[in-house]
Amino acid sequence: MSPPSMLVARLRTWLERLRADALDALAVVLPVTCASCGAVDRALCRRCGEHLARDTGVRACELRVVAGDGSRIPVFAASDYEGAVKALIAALKERGRTDAARPLGLLLRRAMSGLAESARAPASATGPPPAWVPVLAPSSPRSRRARGYAHLAVLWEVAVPGTRGVDGLRVSRLVRDQAGLSRHGRAANLRGAYVADPRLAGARVVLVDDVVTSGATIRESVRALEAVGAVVIGCAVIAETRRRSSQSP
Repeated sequence: MSPPSMLVARLRTWLERLRADALDALAVVLPVTCASCGAVDRALCRRCGEHLARDTGVRACELRVVAGDGSRIPVFAASDYEGAVKALIAALKERGRTDAARPLGLLLRRAMSGLAESARAPASATGPPPAWVPVLAPSSPRSRRARGYAHLAVLWEVAVPGTRGVDGLRVSRLVRDQAGLSRHGRAANLRGAYVADPRLAGARVVLVDDVVTSGATIRESVRALEAVGAVVIGCAVIAETRRRSSQSP
């Protein structure tokens, strides 16, 4: 590592320590609870933070999503949908805990990096890679009103500061809450429910969401985006719900 790089690394480490010390001091004056376990600490206490770091790992999901031309669309996740990650997402979406967005946004950044790495052109290729547009998965107007904010927009701002995720999809009809629905029920519930912005015609799109379960949201988003001429090159999510066999090995 060159001397300038070492200096930058040391400065980054010092700033992180300074930030941690400041948060510790603030927690004494204005105590908050951990959004994951409820302990009086920070938005994410040290113990839950350690669990989060240990239990997460970027991977390509086994979920099969196929584009209109028959090619497979890669889906990358940074974690399983369980434990601290599940608690943090619930805190952000259901309890107004926007302070939970930072650790989740950093996970989304890792998923985006994994997707970008998988799509990197061969070393022999010349010229910069084609630009792509981050499109946020849609939320129902009812959900947005209840939260008072667009949670994916908040997460994207943490994941890639200074940029903006595109609201290129909208829900065009009433849909049921997906929770509790079967795999086929989720697909039927969302079939034909999304409409994409026509201005995305010709754009290379990366779909961004918080959790993938059955893939119904991703598949319906792909259908709507391709209907206006967009090309979906991949999807990045914070967490994946993995199906576990009920049969013993």
